[in-house]
Order: sequence, then structure tokens, then C-alpha cells
Amino acid sequence: MSRAFRHVPAGRALHWWAEGWRAFRRAPLAWLGLSVALLVVLALLGVLPLGRLLAQWLGLPLFALGAVFAALLQRRWRGAPRDLPAGLVAETANDGAFDDSARQWAARIKPLLIASLLVAVLSWAFGLAFVALSATLLGVGLAGVGALSVLGGGVGLIAGAGAMAGGLATLMLLGLIALFLVSIAFWFVGTLVTLGGVGPWDAIVLSLRAALANVGALALFSLLLVPAAMLALLPAGLGLLVLLPVLSAASYASFDDVFGAAGTQP
Repeated sequence: MSRAFRHVPAGRALHWWAEGWRAFRRAPLAWLGLSVALLVVLALLGVLPLGRLLAQWLGLPLFALGAVFAALLQRRWRGAPRDLPAGLVAETANDGAFDDSARQWAARIKPLLIASLLVAVLSWAFGLAFVALSATLLGVGLAGVGALSVLGGGVGLIAGAGAMAGGLATLMLLGLIALFLVSIAFWFVGTLVTLGGVGPWDAIVLSLRAALANVGALALFSLLLVPAAMLALLPAGLGLLVLLPVLSAASYASFDDVFGAAGTQP
């Protein structure tokens, strides 16, 4: 299934964060309950054999449930009456919102699980390829240093060591850039599958294309995530109960911004 997407300015990342926070404020108790359930499930998976692999596989589908919930809250919010007398505010009804979201999410659980498995396999393949390439380049560098030390003595050894240090620094920088690109490449997969009705592989390809087209916004969003995560971990990790919902809702806001809500599933 093909979908068009937009290129948005880097500053839209601030809008995504703001929308994530607004979504949390619209139904804080439901969001907190969802966060607790998610953390408990991941903790239980962690004590099982191969629990870390299971957690990685199920992480994307579980996270996608929050995006579906945020989408439903947003639709209800947009449908609330605006032509009220001065001083009156329409309170959107959240009753049944989570149940409706869970049913919509469950209807897409199979392609979600397949997409998550594909994402995990691609991530592992990239990691193995990068480690193999790094090991090869390190071996070549050590061989070069050895050859220079034989040919040039101490001066050759110093020159070779300097060249190798520069090469390792460049390799680390390239590795960080590649890690960032891989991390954002799959950002839209969950929302494309659940809200866009896209198949698993098409969602991965489309997510990659949209992420590269909006690398500025995703880079700023990721940069702001670092201090947010540090603050969330400070009070014994309790801040995660808020950060996870905000991230879920922000993922929907980014999907809405880049792909548009008109094509989402009802």
C-alpha cells in the first residue's frame, strides 16, 4: 500500500512534544495505567529465558497501542463542540476510549508482530555488519601500524598510531551517525501499520523514506529526548510513567504531521 508523506521543518519536533504532553493531560489516569501495564509486562518478560529478545520483539507492538489511544483521543478532542458561551469549556468524554483503542490495535496485531520481527532482524543484521566492518578496519589499521614501525622505526610507529587514532575517531563518528539513522528509520512503522493500514514490509520501507525526508525534525526530537529521559530516570524511574505516554502520543503527532490523519483507519 503506497502513501504520500510530507517534508516538515525541523521545528515541528517541538509541536510533537507539545502534542504528546497535551494528550497525556487529556486522560492522565488511563495513560498512567497503560504505562504501569507496559513496564510490568516488560519486567516479567525480562526474567524469562530469551526475555530480552521477547521484550525487543513485543516492544514495538506494545508502544503502538499508545499511539492508537492518542489518535482516538485526538479525534474525540477535534469533535468536541467549539461554539460554547464564553467561560465554558467542552470536556471530551474518555469513557470507552481505551477499549476502542485496544480493539483497533488488536485487529492489527498480526502485521504488527511481523513488522516488529522484521525490524529486529534488520537491526541485528546492521549491528553484525557494523561490528564485522569495524573489526576488519581495526585489523587493517593494526597491520598498517606494524608495517610503518618496521619501515620507519619509532617515527613510523608514532605516525601510524596517529593515523590509526584518527581512523578510529572517524569510525566512531560514522557509527554514531549510522546508529541514529537506524534508530529513526523505524520510527513510523508502528503507526503506519496500526493507523495507516500498511503492510509490514511496506511500512518499513515507507518509514525509512519518510524518516530520511524529515531527518531534521527527527534529529531535534531525539536530541530533546536525551534530557527528558535523564529527568524521567532521576526519581527512581517514576518519570517513565509520564515519559512513555508522551512519547506514544508524540509518535502519533509525528505520523499525523508527516502522513496526515485523513488516511488513518477508523
